[in-house]
This record gives sequence, structure tokens and C-alpha cells, in this order.
Amino acid sequence: MDFISTALVSLSQPTGFWESILNAFKGATGTYIVAVILISLIVRVLFSLVDIVNKKVTMKSGQVTAKMQPELDAIKAKYGHDQALYQQKVNEVYKKYQFNVMGSCFPMLIMMVLQFTVFLTLWNSLQAVSNFNIASQYQNMKEVYVNIINLNEVDSTDTGKTALQNYLKTEMSGKTYSLEAEIDFENKNMTIYVSEEGGETKDYSVAYEDELSNEEIYNIISTFVEQAAEEGEEGGEIQSLAVTDTGLNDVFKAFAERTAKDYYTDTQEGFLWIKNVYKAESPTSPLFTKDEIKGYLGNFYTEEEKTEETENDYEGKIFDNVVAGIDTDSLGVNGYYILTIIAVLTSFLSTWLSNKLMKQGTNPQKKSWAMYIVMPLIIGIFTFMYTSLFAVYLIVGQLIMLLVTPLTTWVVKKWLAADAKKQKDKNVIEVDYRRKDN
Repeated sequence: MDFISTALVSLSQPTGFWESILNAFKGATGTYIVAVILISLIVRVLFSLVDIVNKKVTMKSGQVTAKMQPELDAIKAKYGHDQALYQQKVNEVYKKYQFNVMGSCFPMLIMMVLQFTVFLTLWNSLQAVSNFNIASQYQNMKEVYVNIINLNEVDSTDTGKTALQNYLKTEMSGKTYSLEAEIDFENKNMTIYVSEEGGETKDYSVAYEDELSNEEIYNIISTFVEQAAEEGEEGGEIQSLAVTDTGLNDVFKAFAERTAKDYYTDTQEGFLWIKNVYKAESPTSPLFTKDEIKGYLGNFYTEEEKTEETENDYEGKIFDNVVAGIDTDSLGVNGYYILTIIAVLTSFLSTWLSNKLMKQGTNPQKKSWAMYIVMPLIIGIFTFMYTSLFAVYLIVGQLIMLLVTPLTTWVVKKWLAADAKKQKDKNVIEVDYRRKDN
């Protein structure tokens, strides 16, 4: 759903370059996980093409450096005491071998800038999409909950509500039956099914209310819960609001909690062992917390709405009722940091493999363990703290990199060999053996 509205909070789908691609792929595949995998595949293939050029420059630079090294060592031993003269001699060697320090580094810098730009922008987009989906899921649960509660409204102009109440209080009184709700969010309509045990099923079409503010929702819910608690108590005073005692308070309260819970479980997107891909894969509940919901929805509040929430905390008070039917313990945990471990390992392996293949046939250099630590550490932090969607993107990208790195390295070596052959042919001295007349 691209647009969800109540009178207090309006959520709009995040827009942007990556968000548009993600939503297009999600629309085609039906899941954000597949959309993220496709994006990772496309990004890695494109980066591999750019990486071929970068590797060619790097490997050629390494080969030239290997040829220059003996001369550079000799110059350092002879002129190392005179910095100006030493630099002059070094420049002469660079000129002799047509070596440009900046030229050899520039493609690598471009590659790094591109990678970090994609890394940060895609992370931000995936986090925004995840937050939006969590917030919209909760908003729908909240609307579902209050609409089920509103079935208890007396003197309703909605004939479906009145007929449902009358049927439950008369035909179903003392019988065993179940209630189910079918919700059409687009057309704002609900169909309530009453199924008698071993008997017929009747359905009632009722209007769906989505124009309520958080204050109105809170007043309806708080009054209803108060009624349900006081029902049967002598002298219990019941406030006179839209929802009053119909004798079905307990029925609709349990029905509302179960319907909100069913909506949550039916719309939850998981992947493998991960129960909620919009949250980090960690040993915490897959269910969103009250603070998370208030934080996500707070981004969409107007200044007036922020003031209302600061003064009254309607969202926090509503939250406790909406999720009351969900047993958080039964949900288990969202993961065990497996994605973080895999992401760190694949990042280390891809870096190690790339450097190992690049050093073959070039000037061997001392190992810099920083390159094996910094990037895996960054990736570990992001997968540890943020949406599992980004962790999946990173892991899929690193696995693709492990597969294509040998191929791109082979292509670069063949390219360099072809360039070397052309250069050799160009340098061959042609000798003319024809007799020349004086």
C-alpha cells in the first residue's frame, strides 16, 4: 500500500532512486528479499565491469613498479642523503618507464567513491523502506483493531453492524461460534463471518473507518477496555462515548486482539530463519517495540501532531491494546547474528582472494592487514545494527564477488598480455635487405 492515512498520521512511501527500483522489483516478485537479491546481482555485475578497468591499471602499475624497483633502490642508496637530487632521479626513472603515480591511483579512487556511494545510499534507502513497512503494518493493525471494536457501537447507522450484533445476541446466544474478518483496505470495507460450530456461516458487510485521529482512537479503545473490565460489576460507571455496552464487549475485545495478531502474522515478511526482514537479525523479538513505532511514526507527524503526542502519548497508549493479543514469547527471536558472521567472513574472503590474484605476476608487496580488517568491520557493524535486508544485500554481493573475481582477473591478465604483445610487435626493428642503387 503506497498511502495509508488516518486523521493524525499520514504515511507516504519513501521515494528516491533506490526506493523506486526496490518497489518495482518488489511489485514484480512479491517480496523485498528477491528485490534486494536482484539489485545486489545487478550492482555487482556492473561493478565487475568497472573493476576490470581498475584491475588492469593496478596490475600494469604493479608490473612497471617491479621493473623500476632495482633502479629505485639503487638511486635511494646513492642519493638518499640529498632529498632534492633523489627526487629528481626518481622522476627521471618514472619518465623513462612512462609511470604516472596519480594515473595509477585515480581509477582505484573512482572505484572506492562509487562503492561507498552505493553502499551508503542503498543502506539509507533499505532502512527507510524497512521503517516504512514496519510503521504501515502497525498502522493497519491499529485501524483493524479499532474497526473491530467499533462493531460494538450501538444505534449505528450501519445496518451491517446492527444486524451482526442482533444475530450474535439472539441466534448465537449460548452457542459456540467463531468470528473472522476479511478486510478490503483499498475500498475501506470489512466482511465479518460468523461460523456456528457444526452449522452455517453468515456474513455481514460493514463500513471501514479510517478517518479517526489518534485521540479519537484512544478514546474509543480506552472506553471500551474500561467497559469490558467493569462489565458485571455492580455500580460500575460506563462513560457515554461512541462505543457503549452492548453485552458483547468481551467478544469484540477478544476478536479485535486476534484479528490484529492475525494481520501481523499474515503480513510479516521473513526469510529462512529470520522472522522479520525489516529488523536486524539478532536475538530480540521480531515484533516492533513501542519506542520503534513512536520513532517511525514521529517522522511523519506535523508540528501540531508532535505537540499532541508529546502531551498525551496517544500512540504509546494505543499500542499496548493493539498488540495485546500477541504473545511475544511465542514469536521467539529474530535471529542469532548469523548474517553478521557470514557478512564479515565473506567480506574478508573476497578481499583476500582479490589481493591474492592481483599479486600474481606483479611486484610483491608487504601485506597490509588493515585492508582485511577495516571493510569487514564496517560491514559487521551495519549488519549488526540495521535492517536484515541490507545484510542480505551485502552477503549476496560478496558471494557474487567471490565467484566473479577469478574471471575478472583472468580477463585483465589476457588484456595485459595482448597489450604487451602489441607493444613488442611495435618495437621490432624492421630491417630492409633490398639492394639500394647509388
